[in-house]
Amino acid sequence: MYGFVFSKVDVVSRGVWDLFNRGGELRYRSSVGDYEIYDLKGHIAFLALNRDIVYLDDVEDVINKLDTKPSELIFVSRHAMKNPRPMFTSHVTGNWGAAELGGKPNTVSLANPHTITAFYRELCRLRVDYGLDQFECYIEATHHGPTVMTIPVTFIEQGSSEKEWGVTRGWELLHNIVSEFIEGKLVSNYEPAISIGDLHYLTMGNRLLSGEADIGHAIPKYVSPITEDMIIKAVTMMTHKPVKAYVSWKAIDGETRALVTEVLNKLGVKLIKRT
Repeated sequence: MYGFVFSKVDVVSRGVWDLFNRGGELRYRSSVGDYEIYDLKGHIAFLALNRDIVYLDDVEDVINKLDTKPSELIFVSRHAMKNPRPMFTSHVTGNWGAAELGGKPNTVSLANPHTITAFYRELCRLRVDYGLDQFECYIEATHHGPTVMTIPVTFIEQGSSEKEWGVTRGWELLHNIVSEFIEGKLVSNYEPAISIGDLHYLTMGNRLLSGEADIGHAIPKYVSPITEDMIIKAVTMMTHKPVKAYVSWKAIDGETRALVTEVLNKLGVKLIKRT
């Protein structure tokens, strides 16, 4: 059973929620705190009434009060960036340092690389069918909240400004992809991996689309210094131990290269240099 998280104050999240609601796919179950809880095709849907989705750090506590616990959490959200452009993204949450946008500092959520990358591939594949060719697709580095440490988290997002948030065809695309996931049609089983030193929007699209790997955690190059603790978290906070780590070799200095090499070797993760 999966859990799907929506926020009433997030225009994209609310738009996708309304599509499920209008389709008669939601059945009210109960209310817990700030959440209304619904059945969604045999799974659980959480609707946060008054808070933005990145600040739902109590969702794990709410889940622990339920009789049944979802095996994964999928958050449907808007995406924002400083220089907005049309974009769909997927990623896991967490903070490599301070908690500037929800979550807990120096803590990352549990990542399922297969789910994150399966959503990414399907966003890339279907956007053209929905007339959304202008939307780019990316897996993002691990960032923002909420932090959930016992259930794997995947965010799927539509952005990156008010103009794109209101594109209803994008809501329909997200609704369709979530439905595919519920129906067991969104499956990926390529080698699990992590990324170190890449840009925030990972630049390994061709590798991922071709099935070379499924990405979980990503430590971007703007995180400095990259520490042993971060690398250990990236490797261990995964549902499937990464077989390999893609390291953007030229983006990190000599000291960091030595550290990354040593820690990955100690953890039994193959280092793949990206130059």
